Amino acid sequence: MLRKRKREEAHMAEKKKQAVPTSLAAQAEDEIEALIRAALTPDVSLGAKLKFAHEGAGVIFIDGTKTPNEVHRRDEPADCTVHIDPVLNLAIFQQRADRNEAFRQGRIRIVGDVHVVGLLRPIMLRQSNATEDGFRE
Repeated sequence: MLRKRKREEAHMAEKKKQAVPTSLAAQAEDEIEALIRAALTPDVSLGAKLKFAHEGAGVIFIDGTKTPNEVHRRDEPADCTVHIDPVLNLAIFQQRADRNEAFRQGRIRIVGDVHVVGLLRPIMLRQSNATEDGFRE
């Protein structure tokens, strides 16, 4: 029992070392929220609740069950929760990082209905005038 507790404490200490500085995380969250708001126009419906949980920062919640979609920072239950570093999340939205590679590296953890995350991708690509492979037209 004591060994398990020490391992957990060591793991938590390591996570704290890797944490993004607060101002950088907050700035990334602001940009992510703006990108999502711009992409989720009134004619687009996500049809589910999606939450991006940013470790050590906060959350960005998309309530796609409402018309129009609602984007806010309140922590509420969601159909799908994506646990991700806010700076990495922004890089993925800006197409500067590959989401599949980040997932394989264990930098993204998805809890709940994975299909909900997939619904957001075409919406974000349309917003950025990119093709399905992620490159701009």
